[in-house]
Amino acid sequence: MGKIEKIKSQFTFQNLIEFIKLQLAGNILFWGTYLGFPLFHEILKWEEVFALATASIIAHIFFFIANSEWVFDEKGERRKTPGELTRFVIFMGINFFINLGIITGLSYFFGITPYIGQFISGLFFTLWTFIGLKYWVFREAHHYGSLRSKKKYGKHPAN
Repeated sequence: MGKIEKIKSQFTFQNLIEFIKLQLAGNILFWGTYLGFPLFHEILKWEEVFALATASIIAHIFFFIANSEWVFDEKGERRKTPGELTRFVIFMGINFFINLGIITGLSYFFGITPYIGQFISGLFFTLWTFIGLKYWVFREAHHYGSLRSKKKYGKHPAN
């Protein structure tokens, strides 16, 4: 299968549904951070970066649950792996620092408030997060001896 055919085969209806579900679940992350920030910064008077970081960490916990239980779990059939949590923490940890960098960079260098900066950052993460979560964090585990693999490949793939 050539590269173009492989790319075309990945644009399926299920991927579209997962992308839409991820955008809905992303509201947990976005609005949890967006609403948590003023709670910690304005009401509790925490420093801007600590308020943003705390709100983001809390939102990430709920975001993981939504992704593992709803977005990338078609009808409860997908087998959960212990590596998902590890990959999620690594991927979202990197994203966390990219997000903080974008928001605080926009604030420091351009005078854009963190409230507006989160919307700008959200545009970047719309596609980036789908690709990372779909194809790395919650990728389908290939159990070559399983019935599912035999159905998919028609025989044991190692043969």
